Amino acid sequence: MPFSDLREFLKFLEEHGELLKTKKPVDTKFEISSYIRKTSDQRGPALFFENVKNFDMPVVGGIFATRERAFLALETSSQDYVHKFQNALDHLLPPKLVSNAPCKDVIHTGKDVDLTRLPIPIFSEKDPAAFITLGLSISRDPKSGGKNTSIYRLQLKGRNRLGIMAQHLVRQLVEAESLGKGLPIAIAIGTDPVIPLATQWMAPYGTDEMALAGALRGQPVEVVKAETVDLEVPATAEIVIEGNVLPNIREQEGPFGEVSGYYTPANPKPVIEVSAITHRKNPIYQAALTGMPTTENHILKQLPLEATFYWMLKKEFPGVTAVHFPAAGTVGMISVIAMKQAYECEARNVIATMFGSRRNKITIVVDDDVDIYDMEKVLWAIATRTQADEDIIIFPRLVATAMDPSVRKFRVGSSLGIDATKPFGQQFPEMVTVPGADRVSLDDLKKY
Repeated sequence: MPFSDLREFLKFLEEHGELLKTKKPVDTKFEISSYIRKTSDQRGPALFFENVKNFDMPVVGGIFATRERAFLALETSSQDYVHKFQNALDHLLPPKLVSNAPCKDVIHTGKDVDLTRLPIPIFSEKDPAAFITLGLSISRDPKSGGKNTSIYRLQLKGRNRLGIMAQHLVRQLVEAESLGKGLPIAIAIGTDPVIPLATQWMAPYGTDEMALAGALRGQPVEVVKAETVDLEVPATAEIVIEGNVLPNIREQEGPFGEVSGYYTPANPKPVIEVSAITHRKNPIYQAALTGMPTTENHILKQLPLEATFYWMLKKEFPGVTAVHFPAAGTVGMISVIAMKQAYECEARNVIATMFGSRRNKITIVVDDDVDIYDMEKVLWAIATRTQADEDIIIFPRLVATAMDPSVRKFRVGSSLGIDATKPFGQQFPEMVTVPGADRVSLDDLKKY
């Protein structure tokens, strides 16, 4: 059975030793983020801060700081998650509209709207304000009616104003502005754990991420009509912020410590005017750290991205067995692909295919006997199976990710391919193995 809401997942994590609750007084400025940083670096538990200074609302963070907790949220395993994502995309399950919902236990509108009542953390040293980092922004294309749910950073700008750094939403906003209108938006914080993961799948534009989440859950996501905008929001969300992205208005947003591990500069960005805040009784604010790898932001992007590219490559290259986007590559700039080649140079064709994507800075292809989730093994394959004059490919002047700080010209970069597979069809030294090492456990020794 899927988790009905964030609270049920937190209870599950606590029962399995994956959640640490603390009554230690903590500050929203740097202190919460410091502890999330520490548990992320140590692959520790998610953290539940019960006593946040100057606020009467607890904060939870670090939920997605490990791949293992993301697998728990999806009720899957490291072996099956790519299949679960693809099956879900093939069997979308539309959300179910309900009339009553816990996310409307308390409703604030008009002058009662006050974002400063929420314990929104300030994460990094040069962040100019508090940022909502795990708000699911829900909007609708004003022309096609297609829905979009994505995670965008949101800068606190006042009692009822937020700056927004967005991608698909800007496309929708431009269309709304061409009609002389703003763009209605709803932001859900603290949803069931599958929905944030579903929003990161690289689905075709117009795919309803709520329907994908429903398919991943095996049950429709229950949604309810928002109070002040014509949108549906997750019924069990802890907090929902409603408003309108103002037309033809841009204000400075940022800088912000981003997924690349560097600050992105301040730039003019759209502004949201908030019309309502609704929440559950005794709501829980959910925060997510981003910045230097590895953080929740990396894990949230990692699993859906790996599944996306696995199936994309698998259609053209059936020998592909696994795809990994290490957090060190800021989830996009380094990809490692394992495959069993069917013919000579097939690995180079895989590299060329990746060059044509936007996840193209460094592509490493290894044989299927290499554990691509262990970068020590990947580097071993590079060291022992490549020759620089034959197996290194450099392709200049390709479209680069906007998050790459090393480019000399915005969005223009180069790509590196490394064919770390054994020479096809040729004799190669046999790998050293220890018979039985994969079947024993050190726990066996503790019994004696």
